[in-house]
Amino acid sequence: MTIKKGGLILKTKIILPILLIASVVLIAGFFALTPSYIQTNGDLKHFEDGDMSFDLPAAWTVYEYDDPIKTPFLSNNPKDIIINPTNQSEYSYSNGTLNETGNSTILNTSATNATDVVIVQTEITKMDSLPNGTTIDNAYQSDSIYKLMEGTGNFQLNNQTTFDINGHTAHQFVYTVSYTVYQDTWIEANGHYYRVLSQAPTTVYDEAQSSFNVTLSSLKLK
Repeated sequence: MTIKKGGLILKTKIILPILLIASVVLIAGFFALTPSYIQTNGDLKHFEDGDMSFDLPAAWTVYEYDDPIKTPFLSNNPKDIIINPTNQSEYSYSNGTLNETGNSTILNTSATNATDVVIVQTEITKMDSLPNGTTIDNAYQSDSIYKLMEGTGNFQLNNQTTFDINGHTAHQFVYTVSYTVYQDTWIEANGHYYRVLSQAPTTVYDEAQSSFNVTLSSLKLK
């Protein structure tokens, strides 16, 4: 009986390390086979998934797709992605002091707290069809902001243009709502509609626009 028990202990001591090594190899292989969505090249980063590719400034990132822990579980064909500065304090109303912005509720302290910094980002959304009641020539009117603010006088359409982005016609609407400027671009490609919505407060929009345009001008839809 003692011999059998000793043999069982010996087998357990041998099997456990083998199982541990096998687990480590499997986990390492899982992460090694995960596609790398973001590549850095000098002053730019390049993002590519199953539907699109684009550049972005090196100081910006694609939300969650820069996290090696989350990346293996993310879709290669996402319906929605967000591009924003890596440093949340990159854009602000002022350098740690209260500045007259017309909105007395906003105070920037140059901290990373979301309530202390302004929202500057680009969101790319893929849709199978346009929202009900709109065409690509007035697609911006499908936004809830338009529906909410258009009748109050706080919605201002600044510019409406069409241009080519890598072989596809882009319909762009630039509008101001209260103290935020939106660059709202719609593209029809390969049976889908893509919306590239960039936003920044009026005080930093001119500064952020070049970063928005890096992504927009380099956008390629597969």
